Amino acid sequence: MAYHKITAKLAMITTMAIWTTGCSSPCPTCPSVNPPDPVGTISDPIWQQQEANAEASDFVVREHEFVGNTARMNPAGEDHVKQIAVRVGDTPYSVIVEISSMTPREDDIYGYPIHNDAELDMKRRDVVVHALEEMGVKDADQRVVISHQLTPGYQFFEAQQAYGRAFSGRSGRGGGGGRGGNGGGF
Repeated sequence: MAYHKITAKLAMITTMAIWTTGCSSPCPTCPSVNPPDPVGTISDPIWQQQEANAEASDFVVREHEFVGNTARMNPAGEDHVKQIAVRVGDTPYSVIVEISSMTPREDDIYGYPIHNDAELDMKRRDVVVHALEEMGVKDADQRVVISHQLTPGYQFFEAQQAYGRAFSGRSGRGGGGGRGGNGGGF
């Protein structure tokens, strides 16, 4: 009986010694294990590229920043162009004047305001160029272009559906991110 107790204690001490010490020296036949890359090594460049792309969107003068179908800017548009003038010198981005899309054509049977107007677009570009030059942007004429915005916004029905999904629980995770909506979590 005493022999079994001594053997059990010896086995337990040996097992504990192996568990606590582990492999103290690398095995010459074991493959080398590279340490893992630091956190963010792979994902950080992706986030930085997305951030740079988002910065370029700050330099888009959108159609709704003009008064109706005119080349006159509304107060929000004027403020936006002031912000662009302050920041544009330090960036490589072009200033984009969004192509108009709310002009009715006389030859259209229905008269819906859904068409582009190249002449209006050029007038709007000239207004933005003149405003930037007045605020000290030297290369405004070379930097301001007419183009579609970089990221298309939601259409009315898309925005309405996205807004509704966020609060109805049909987004796949519930109305509060799958955690009870208003912080309940139950």
